Amino acid sequence: MRGLYLRLYRKLVALALLVGWSQPMLAQEAAKRLTLMQYVMQERPVLAELITKSGLTPILSGDAPYTMLAPPEAALEELKNLPPVRIRAVLSGHILEGLYQEKDFKDGATLETLAHTNVTVCRKKDYTLLDGVRIGGEHTQAKNGVVHSLSGKLDL
Repeated sequence: MRGLYLRLYRKLVALALLVGWSQPMLAQEAAKRLTLMQYVMQERPVLAELITKSGLTPILSGDAPYTMLAPPEAALEELKNLPPVRIRAVLSGHILEGLYQEKDFKDGATLETLAHTNVTVCRKKDYTLLDGVRIGGEHTQAKNGVVHSLSGKLDL
């Protein structure tokens, strides 16, 4: 299945080059056709490994909308040796039920994660913080949600 998506992606890239589209725009459009899990598998290998190990794959592969707050791959490396139950607890603390674009995060709001922990939003003029961790510049829309890159890992 992954090979099929990879071939489709390559064909879309070739088409984009032929018609003069920019590759980032094409990548964003292609991501909208993938579930959160399929996107993570293609773009975030460490995160994909941890999601699989923790048993969260069915949640991020379904039709229900979720927002993934994705820490940098380097920050996730330290989780690899933890037991699956602990990995699930940490990653569930980085997933929100529902679809949240960055503009939807309201200053002072408290959001409940899949782990039933709370994340507090702090809006600044040019950026947003979730429990003091900055949402990065990359926001990827998927078929069943959105992935926001974080500058670090949320403390849970």
